Amino acid sequence: MSPNPPDAPAARADGLWPLVGREPQLAQARGALESGQVALVVLSGGAGIGKSRLASELTRALEASGWRGNRILASASLSAVPLAALIPLMGATRQDIARIGTDTATLMAFAEELAAQRRVDGPLLVVVDDLPQLDALSVAVLAQLAASGAVTLLATARDGEPLPEPMVALWTSDRGLRIALEPLSVADVDALLPAVLGGSVAHQTVVALHGASGGNPLFLRELVAHALGTASLTEQHGTWLLQGSPAGSTALGELIAGRLAELAPAQREVMERLAVCQTIPLAHLAEPELRAALGELEQQQLVQLRSEAGRFLATIAHPQYAAAMQARVPTLRRIDLLLDHAARADTSPDREADAVRIATWRLDAGAPGDAAFLGDAARLALLTEDFDLVARLAGAAAQSGTVDTELLLIHADALIKLGRVDDALAVLARARELDAASPDDQHRTARILTMTSTALITVSGRFEEALALLDGAAERLPEAARRLHQARARILVGLERPREALAELELITDEASAAEQAELDLNSAVPYVALGRIDDALRTTERALAAARLHDSSIPLRVAYLMRAVTLTQACRLDEARALAADALGEAIVLDDELRGRQAEFTLAAVNLAMGRLETSARWLKDVIAGARTRGPRGYEPLGRGMLARVRAQQGLVAEARAVLAEIPEALIEDDSLLLLGWAWVEAVTGNAAAARARLAERTRQRVASGDLDFASILALDLARLGDAATAAGLLESMLAEADSPVLRLRARTASAMAAGALDELAAVGDDWERAGFMLHAAETLALAADAARREGRGREAAQLAGRARTLAERTEGASTAPLHVGSELEPLTAREREIATLAGRGMPSNDIASRLFLSPRTVNNHLQSAYTKLGVRSRGELPTALGFGEMSA
Repeated sequence: MSPNPPDAPAARADGLWPLVGREPQLAQARGALESGQVALVVLSGGAGIGKSRLASELTRALEASGWRGNRILASASLSAVPLAALIPLMGATRQDIARIGTDTATLMAFAEELAAQRRVDGPLLVVVDDLPQLDALSVAVLAQLAASGAVTLLATARDGEPLPEPMVALWTSDRGLRIALEPLSVADVDALLPAVLGGSVAHQTVVALHGASGGNPLFLRELVAHALGTASLTEQHGTWLLQGSPAGSTALGELIAGRLAELAPAQREVMERLAVCQTIPLAHLAEPELRAALGELEQQQLVQLRSEAGRFLATIAHPQYAAAMQARVPTLRRIDLLLDHAARADTSPDREADAVRIATWRLDAGAPGDAAFLGDAARLALLTEDFDLVARLAGAAAQSGTVDTELLLIHADALIKLGRVDDALAVLARARELDAASPDDQHRTARILTMTSTALITVSGRFEEALALLDGAAERLPEAARRLHQARARILVGLERPREALAELELITDEASAAEQAELDLNSAVPYVALGRIDDALRTTERALAAARLHDSSIPLRVAYLMRAVTLTQACRLDEARALAADALGEAIVLDDELRGRQAEFTLAAVNLAMGRLETSARWLKDVIAGARTRGPRGYEPLGRGMLARVRAQQGLVAEARAVLAEIPEALIEDDSLLLLGWAWVEAVTGNAAAARARLAERTRQRVASGDLDFASILALDLARLGDAATAAGLLESMLAEADSPVLRLRARTASAMAAGALDELAAVGDDWERAGFMLHAAETLALAADAARREGRGREAAQLAGRARTLAERTEGASTAPLHVGSELEPLTAREREIATLAGRGMPSNDIASRLFLSPRTVNNHLQSAYTKLGVRSRGELPTALGFGEMSA
């Protein structure tokens, strides 16, 4: 996820979109054409994949370097007139146009004309759009001209269309190159949409639009245009967010309709069935004419067949074709097809495997059937973690007849995952009523209590209410004590009481199965991290992750990924942490797990903030805020705001930091240390640093007393960064005896060095921060070391440290904190001296520097001599070290 600076230029959504994701193909094609060894380059791919756009970009680039471009547009209408498409190419010839295609001598004379023109005016590139549509005579002429070297051909062709035989002949002589254009990746779309929309785009929106478009640039453009026109794609809290599922525009529908209109009746029927039912087992399409049509559609790449559990399933290959086809099926026809396939599946030998499909088809047809069947289908859907379908089926079952408490729990769990926490609480209230009428299953009662507590802390941080709900539950329900102790531990961590949380977990002494141990490991990792016991957290999360990767694990892999990512961050393994958090988000998006999605976004923001990538962190936090407000859970909105206020304050964006913080209730800020930290940064940068430091010191002491040493150390280091290093150093020193956290120890060393103003220790800890990947902390510490060196009269060392600090600060995406300002005041060189010294340090001769900067060589050498004197160096070879960018490179 790349940052999008606030002042980045924005392309109009209805204008020319930037070319993204085609750099390798552009370079490959240009290199081949300029080599002189290739006579023909063909760009191939599906409709809308960007063949013509890439050809245009190639032509523009080559024309800028001296080539001449001549574009030919092939079409069915022009192909009826031999050589008609070549009129633009032959317009200035002295030859008889009518004989060029039939008389070899005339053709060769024409080729010689073009060759002579090439020698005078430069190479001629003939661009043929839709090569297979060109008439045979024009193809033969162009092939001869290309073979003779008179012209070079650049052509486009759709996948599946054979090239004309004369062009194929160029391949046999190794003078042809075909470059296939693949769909854009998620990363490509992630880079493209911010440029088009002029702002940050939620990653979930990027994934949704990529999935709906299949990575096809034309389809993506039309989806975005339609979403903007219908206001389903809007900017919320600085982030573009899509509401609902992407839908195609009228123009896209017409484009697809043109291809669908060419289908034969049997092919259309297969497409209708697949559009309505989405996925159909191959065995259900037994009619010979439908089987034959299915094979034809697969060859045309309109339908895909995949193997699953020993049988083949058919689906429409592209989601937009499915949507366009479904829109054209009348309602009654749609109902008939759904019920027809439900009946086929109901009588097939694979009825049990198709239970979810049968229930879904009947539900979509308005004939859901009995509650028991719907309930069974909901339970099966849960195995695939399709939470939206689980909620639909379980909800329909509740409306169709009497449901049991177990189904209500399944329904509530799905609703929590989908971010619909208020709805989940309503379902859980009904489950409690039913359970109270028949309280004979302690495990069921415990599940209701723990799920309700989870919903309470998720919806709006109602931790005290959730804890009260579980008071005494383990004693009343001893058979389910393991579950209840772990639930209480999770709440206690949220209440910033990790010592009590760990003590709660230590009450679990009964023998555990492998699955139970894995769950306990995962829940133990949270207080271990808070207590700074990172070795224990690493051990338990490693075991939990290994268990989650087993095919029959009850632990969702995304949950294990997230806890492992949090632990790795504290172990100073940031790259690994970021990768796991990204994997967790990817799985959460696929499964519509909004709860884990917000957690993953928040974790990615935290890891990037640790790395010093402030704008990237801000973008993830905007995703958290917008996603929590529109999709839920709402409890993550204030958390996102608190951290975003802290990030913006560290960037010096004071007005935005204040505005973000203003929407958080004051009571929440007082109760939550994360929010209080955001408040402190905003207060500090708006001139109230003393009050901010006092509150931070007080809260740090409280967190130390409760055992939350991890966040206490974050608070303490920020206290030092905001001007009270002495108090921070004392607080951090008190934590060291209890914690083995690598990052906590770095924080303690930093505060102590800051308090003492110790040059050597500041420089050493700055090196360690850099090695660990915490670039902002490294830059700040080295800037303070530079200041210490200046005060000790060590000018050369001060300049070197300041240069290193500046280089690292440039990687922090806009950081503007007080320690960095200290470093910026130590610049001994003027801007021009630094520019020239940097170029010289990188190996550029004075004459080249002079030409590049439009100066005289004498002026360059004068600036260099001044820089040598200020930096205390004698030669160019010493400049890289003095300026802080390593060894000189030629």
